[in-house]
Amino acid sequence: MRTAGDARSTTGASRPGRARRSPSGTSRRPSGGPSSSRPAARAGGSDDAAAPAPRGGGRAVGRPRTEDRTASSEQTTRQSGRAGGVIQAADRFRDLVRARPWRRRRRAILVTAAIVVALLVVALVAAVTLPALSVRQVQVEGLGYVQESAVDEAVEPFRGDSVLLLGTGAVESAVEEVPGVATAEVHRSWPDGMSITVTERTAIASVTQQDGATVLLDAEGTELPEGAGEGASPVPLTVAADAADPDGAQAAMIDVLAQMPSSLRKGMTGMTASSPSDVSFTLELEDGGTKTIVWGDAADADLKAEVVRALLAEPGSEIDVSSPVAPVTR
Repeated sequence: MRTAGDARSTTGASRPGRARRSPSGTSRRPSGGPSSSRPAARAGGSDDAAAPAPRGGGRAVGRPRTEDRTASSEQTTRQSGRAGGVIQAADRFRDLVRARPWRRRRRAILVTAAIVVALLVVALVAAVTLPALSVRQVQVEGLGYVQESAVDEAVEPFRGDSVLLLGTGAVESAVEEVPGVATAEVHRSWPDGMSITVTERTAIASVTQQDGATVLLDAEGTELPEGAGEGASPVPLTVAADAADPDGAQAAMIDVLAQMPSSLRKGMTGMTASSPSDVSFTLELEDGGTKTIVWGDAADADLKAEVVRALLAEPGSEIDVSSPVAPVTR
């Protein structure tokens, strides 16, 4: 039978990893053995069972707890979000719902503008339909031979319209359609009227038509009322009976009259033409005599007028300036 001391000796001898003490008190390790300071595990796992457990619930060395790993992960995420520009969903939602002063100001401005526009529309509608601003008074100035009743008839469709919406251009066009009116200028006359200034056409010629009637014409060949000849000295125009183009001959004579200097026009006693290129007229001189002026067409009116004035004192009864650079007197 073995004693306890024998058992201890046997157990101690069976542990190959234990260092032997030298007589001097120092431990000697077997050559070629492991360099770790941990004691070798006992055979049969008895050392594992005898290993002391951590006290006080402490954690094992080198193994972080789950809570620590989670906190470290969240901190790393926040730091990486700040560095890389990643915006958290909560922060972005907070920015969206947070009240912003500029948005409130914009809404206030839009509401105020809408109210102002609505008030303006209401005021405009009220002004347009207000009877006190309807056109009732019409004042016409500049009339001579044109009858005022003709102008009133032309503006009758515009009576009752609002002065605010009065179309002055349309009124002017209507008045200029009246025979004898050259131009018309219309102005609003507050609160319930309009004023019209008329410029009449001037009669410069009279034409005897085939039926024997005499028609007054202005410089544009527009036919004028009979009263247009009062106080004027229209030149009688005669189209030759054998004229191949009566209308062209008449238009040429009107063009010549329109370009004729007033110093010569006032002495004319009549003008004739058989074509647009053979216009001629009779000129009364200061001494009581007359001369026939062969004018030709309506071109070079200023040059022809100068040549005629220069040759009036020359002998002869006819001056041909149809070619003003080579005039002829007869």
